Amino acid sequence: MRLAVIVTEYPKFTETFILRDVMKFLESGADVRLYHLAPYNSSEVLHEFARPTRAIARHVGLVSPRTLASFTAGLGRLAGPLTVIGAQQGGKPVLAGKSAVVSVAASAIARELADWGADHVHAEFAGHPATAAWVIHRLTGIPYSVSCRAHDIFRTQRLLAEKLGEAAFVRTISNFGRAFLASHVRGLRAEDIQVIHSSVDVESIPQLGPPSQDGPFHVVYVGSLQVRKGVDVLLRALAATDIPDWRCSLAGDGPERAELEALAADLGLRERVRFLGKQDFAAVSTLYESANVIAVPSVIGPAGRTEGIPNVAIEGLAFQRPVISTNVSGIPELIRPGETGFLIEPGSVADLLRALEDVQANPAAAYAIARQGRRLVEEEFSLAANARRQLDLFRTHSAAALGRAAE
Repeated sequence: MRLAVIVTEYPKFTETFILRDVMKFLESGADVRLYHLAPYNSSEVLHEFARPTRAIARHVGLVSPRTLASFTAGLGRLAGPLTVIGAQQGGKPVLAGKSAVVSVAASAIARELADWGADHVHAEFAGHPATAAWVIHRLTGIPYSVSCRAHDIFRTQRLLAEKLGEAAFVRTISNFGRAFLASHVRGLRAEDIQVIHSSVDVESIPQLGPPSQDGPFHVVYVGSLQVRKGVDVLLRALAATDIPDWRCSLAGDGPERAELEALAADLGLRERVRFLGKQDFAAVSTLYESANVIAVPSVIGPAGRTEGIPNVAIEGLAFQRPVISTNVSGIPELIRPGETGFLIEPGSVADLLRALEDVQANPAAAYAIARQGRRLVEEEFSLAANARRQLDLFRTHSAAALGRAAE
């Protein structure tokens, strides 16, 4: 099948789960085009496993003659979507303006996909990618679907009824997300929403033995450095711990890095905490292997920005390492207290401190829990299985399938 996948940015360090799905779609024989709405992001790391996606990544410039020609030719049919955007987002002029700009780009993508004979369009995230897919559908009739994850649905529900309501199917990554959409978006029913978790290639990750107890107790954090990740909570817990010998590795970058480095210095942690910046997956895998515990101290950030189910928590359990995370969004569907991990309340330094010290004091019990976490990942978060489910849905709802059904 001919499948178009739409994202906002490419590459993006924190969205490796999307590129892993795309790689599986390619391996399964699908002809895939990966459209990124923003220009190529040369400041980001493109992981080695995802390098083949460079050949299928495409960006449509807003000021190109082809884009302007497509926009002019489709202006009559664009009037409907633009009117809906104005009605739904008119009170938020910046948001409405961005959606209008995305619509212009979508008109050019629509022309390319019609010429190509695309069977299906899949939008990764319910924000701008879903807007583009919705406009493309309005212009061409090509069926589309949307993956809903976290802040893309939690921050605002403007335009979601239209974008998700016209989709061939809607996928979310957690039962929490499905319940949220069903209760916040008119016309959507829980039974009509597919829950397919974000996934890791667990089959390619070897089952590791217990973490080494030689040397310092190693705390690992992997992810962006921004408020919703709760890294400040981790630093404060480490400053208060009685664990005699520990070190912490922070892999990632983001807008809070300078403040977090200053906080680590103020807390007297500079010699024990390493800010590693962005790391490719090979380096991150080495960190997982050396970890005694993986901390995922997510909180609800400004404007409701928060997690779905963080991929680092899934990856950590795939590597059979104890994971501490918080009772936010869909995280309890993965981190089940005393069964697959250690679940604490978001923002609680005291809770995180106790969990860290519990893992350090009882390494055999913590490892047994991590092994159970690995089994859950194999059952529900397998990349191979979940990519296959998505492809089956794409094929069922593709233009080719719908055309055959109409004959």
